[in-house]
Amino acid sequence: MTNSLSRGVDTRSLMYRILESPEQVSALQQLPVPALTRLIHHVGLEDAGELVALATTQQLARIFDEDLWHSTRPGQEERFDTERFGLWLEVMLEMGADRAAARLAEMDEDFVTFALSGQLLVLDLDALTLERMRSNEAQEDESLVDKALESSLSHELDRFLLIARRPESWDAVLSVLVALDEAHHELLVRLLERCCHQASEFIEDNGGLYAVLTTAEQLEADVSQAREERREREGFVAPTDAAAFLGLARSGRVGDDPITRGYARAQREATRTPPAQVDGVRPAQAAASTMPLLHLLQEAEVLTPRPPVALLGEGGGTHPYASARVLREALAWLQGESPEALARCMQDLGYLSNVLLSGCVHAGRPLRALEAAQVAIATCNLGLEAHPEAGADASRIGGVLLREGLVPAFGQGWWLLHEDVVMRSACAFDAALARQVPAGRGEAARARAELARDIAAGKPWASRKRWVHLAPFLSKAAFAAMRELVDECPAFNGAFLATREQVEEARRRVGELLAPPSR
Repeated sequence: MTNSLSRGVDTRSLMYRILESPEQVSALQQLPVPALTRLIHHVGLEDAGELVALATTQQLARIFDEDLWHSTRPGQEERFDTERFGLWLEVMLEMGADRAAARLAEMDEDFVTFALSGQLLVLDLDALTLERMRSNEAQEDESLVDKALESSLSHELDRFLLIARRPESWDAVLSVLVALDEAHHELLVRLLERCCHQASEFIEDNGGLYAVLTTAEQLEADVSQAREERREREGFVAPTDAAAFLGLARSGRVGDDPITRGYARAQREATRTPPAQVDGVRPAQAAASTMPLLHLLQEAEVLTPRPPVALLGEGGGTHPYASARVLREALAWLQGESPEALARCMQDLGYLSNVLLSGCVHAGRPLRALEAAQVAIATCNLGLEAHPEAGADASRIGGVLLREGLVPAFGQGWWLLHEDVVMRSACAFDAALARQVPAGRGEAARARAELARDIAAGKPWASRKRWVHLAPFLSKAAFAAMRELVDECPAFNGAFLATREQVEEARRRVGELLAPPSR
């Protein structure tokens, strides 16, 4: 069993092998951002100062896109993590305040303004003095403001008063700002003026300076749209868009939906825009030069080789995609008839996997990357099985993919899963529980009432956490089946459903589990 000590030794060994080789250091600066992000997470941000110092500004900006935005659950809007940004500033300071300031100066000004405004409150000293002279506030209120200011970490820089909003990262923030003032004074003034303008509006809307100084409420600003556009070009899907797409699919309205059209438009724009060079190195050259480092990261289990999704297995045994016969044969036909259409279908599978990663919950948690790929493949196969063109000849379904791609097939499969598996199973379990759970105000009765409301709303999995109160009224096998089948992303016997045969088998199994005992 690997303990934290041995993992630390392995991490130090990995860092040594990277940092002591000039070739690996050069490759690090050309490493794809997802791989570099995984490496930093593997090492731990607090211990990744040397890696951060070597990363290019372009890499850091895209790592921030990935690392600094989080949602509490799939499908919900991602919010900026100000605490995490403070930690990043501390780590960046290990390369020196001047270099850290230079990196920020090279980044998008809107982003830097937004990120700093979460760390500090910026006030114009002249405007503050004039406003307080004109104020009609009582002397007692003025005294409260003075005390609040005195108890806050603050610093006067140029004509601005900087007040810490997050004391734990104040030293790092101030060090970077002072370095910016020395080397990029005009930029710093612009940043502070914009932060000051935002702070003035925030103070006015939140009960005055005293109220702001004595509450933990954070300044809300929105730079997420630019980030989402960048990530959309790379194949990512915003959680809110992903949840909306899956909702449309459950109602049978997917294919020509605005979310998929937006994704397709972003992909077309991305193909028209040549990839940027990094330090004069073309992407093809970078890919070749990073291969030894990528192999090293795989050897250290920082990265894992992606499954050969394009092959979809050989159709037998226990291969994860063995049951996706219709999809596999149609893609094999496309490979010979239209490699371009096959590439588009592979792109569709990536898009659908990202939708599931961003917007779907399975068993009360987000899907893992491999699981999302498995669900996308299984659901597309289920949808293709139900297509009128489905039959013994793979060319017929292959022709469908040639014309339509995989998104409509996924939509049909997702609708079938929702109607024939999730909703049908939920209604069956609810009917059985209605006979078993005594009426009243107990936890079980309330949990069963919530389940009924969730079924009526079309989301029977919503109150999943309260089902523990229903477990005593079902057999262990029945309760286990309920937890698998009555889910936003259902499974049966530990596998994602890919065929009508599996759907029918799940339906029969529910009937058997809920059948009254024979006398």
